[in-house]
Order: sequence, then C-alpha cells, then structure tokens
Amino acid sequence: MGELTLFMGHMLSSMGRIWKRFGLLINQCEFIGVSSLGILSVAAIFMGAVLGYQLFVSFEIFGAQALVGGTVGVAIFREMAPVIGAIMVTGRAGAAIAAEIASMRVTEQIDALEVMGVNPYEFLVMPRFVAGALMMPLLALIFGGIATISASIVACGVLDLSFPVFWNAFRQWVDWVDLLHCIVKGTTFGMALTLLGCFFGFRASGGARAVGFATRSTVVATCLTILLLDYFWTMVLPFQASRLVLH
Repeated sequence: MGELTLFMGHMLSSMGRIWKRFGLLINQCEFIGVSSLGILSVAAIFMGAVLGYQLFVSFEIFGAQALVGGTVGVAIFREMAPVIGAIMVTGRAGAAIAAEIASMRVTEQIDALEVMGVNPYEFLVMPRFVAGALMMPLLALIFGGIATISASIVACGVLDLSFPVFWNAFRQWVDWVDLLHCIVKGTTFGMALTLLGCFFGFRASGGARAVGFATRSTVVATCLTILLLDYFWTMVLPFQASRLVLH
C-alpha cells in the first residue's frame, strides 16, 4: 500500500502535463475503449440474455412478468454493466498494460527513458490512467444498452412477454440514479484497472518470469478492487427505493 501510494503521488504530480502527451492519450483511448467494444458487446449479449430468461422464469411463478423490464434495467445499469464490463476490460486491456510495462522494466527501457530525461510516469502511466477514466464509463453505458436489448429479445421474442410491457417497466424504473451508479462506478473502475496494471508493471523485476507475475497480480488485484469499490459506491450513492413502487 505504501508503494502504491507513492506511485499514485508520482503519477498525479505529472497530471498537469497531460496536454503534452495528448497523442498518447488518444492512442490509449483507442486501445482501452474502442478495441474493447467487440469482447464487451459479446459479453453484454449473453449476460443480458441470461438475465432476461432467469428473471422471466422466476417472476412467472408469482405472476409478476410485468416487472421484468424494470428489474433488468436496474440490475444491469447499477451492477452488471460497470462490474462485468470492468472485469472484461481488465482481462483484455489491464493485463496487456501490465505485461507491456513489465517487459519495458525488465529490459531496462524505463531506465533508458529516465536517462534521456523523460518522466516515465508522464509518458507511460498518466495517458493510460486518464484513458481508463474516460473510456470505462462509456463502455459501461454501451454494455448496459446492449444487455438490455438482448434481455428484451429473449424475454419478449423467445418467451411470452410483450415488448411494450417490458419497455414501459424499463422506462418507469430506470432513471438518472441508475445512470449515475453506472458512470461513477465505471470511472473509478477504469482508474483502478489502469493504475494497478501500471503499478504491477513498474515494480516487475527478475527477468521474463516477472512479466507473468505482474500480469497475474494485476488481474487478481484489480478484480478484487473492483468488487470492493462496487460495495463502497453502492453504500454511498443514492438509491431512491420509493420509486420502485408501481402506480
């Protein structure tokens, strides 16, 4: 924790010079955000389909099929979109960031940057950190939209629910609070996965084996951090339970 705190301090001290590395920031936005759309979309389709099917079957027992659309929307945008989306991006981009920086560390490329007078935190860490904070909430919202459409197709097209009933319940239940959860959680998760990827990559040592260790540590630590932050934000952010009463 001490090393991570010092690492964050070095990174934040270079934040004011982000405009000098704007090209690197755009490249990282493309790598973390645009390149993750494919795997994120596939995950969203299947997660939404499973959620739509399970909720319809469960609610049908109580004759509450009309609640499926609203329940799907709240569950997806509050939890599934930011959490599952961040875990998928961690497996793709977070691990790649750790492996790339760890390779640079063990081959002394980072030392060469310092010798040339280039701040490695400004050059390597800051663009990735800012890109993660910018792109992850967008990815979470896209995940939520795709998963909701997938759930409606399964619940209405495959099972016996009406499309107007599904989307009317979705419109009644999902509001700005759910989007706030999605955006805030997505932003902090994006910061966490890029920060930890860079951190474990920077502290790699001991040859090629260190690259694998840094990658593994990044994935494990980031997934646990995402779950911890998810609990924290769930407790802190507003809920507005009264709006769940149907009129």
